[in-house]
Parts: sequence; C-alpha cells; structure tokens
Amino acid sequence: MAESLKIERENQSIASRENALAAVLRATAGGAKVRELFQLLTAEQAAQFLGMAEPTIRDMTYRHELPHVKIGKRGVRYRVIDLIGWSDRRSVAEL
Repeated sequence: MAESLKIERENQSIASRENALAAVLRATAGGAKVRELFQLLTAEQAAQFLGMAEPTIRDMTYRHELPHVKIGKRGVRYRVIDLIGWSDRRSVAEL
C-alpha cells in the first residue's frame, strides 16, 4: 500500500513538472533556460520567489505540502520548476 502511494506521488510529481515546464516555455516563447528552472533555492529564496513568509515555507516543508529536495541529513532545497508547478496546481480553480 505504501509503495503504491509512493509511486503515485512520484508520477504526479513528474506530470506536474512537465506541465510547469510546458507553461514556462509557452510564457517565455521558448526562451527559458533549463538550468535556471532546475536551480535549487534556499528556504529564504523560495519564500521570496513564492511571495510567502519563510516560516510558512519551512512549516509546509515539514508537513510535506511543498515539493523539496533533501541535501544531506537536514538540508533542504527547492527546485524552481517544482515551485512553479506547485503554484500552478494551487491556482487552478476547482470544477
């Protein structure tokens, strides 16, 4: 059960990243640089990027509500492309 949930979550992450990449490429007429989209941000930088408070970012990370990358035992970073996808998912109106 836990393994199937993990696989489903990974598939959703991949689909979200693909949708975010497509949206960014459309918005920039193909001028987006892949390196910049996969750049890793600190919690402070992610907060600035999303226009949120840093403690909110840390709290959402702790609750696994925000996509993040583990660096070592305690380090956490955020990919720009994942934050874009997360933001887009949240901004879509429910039908």
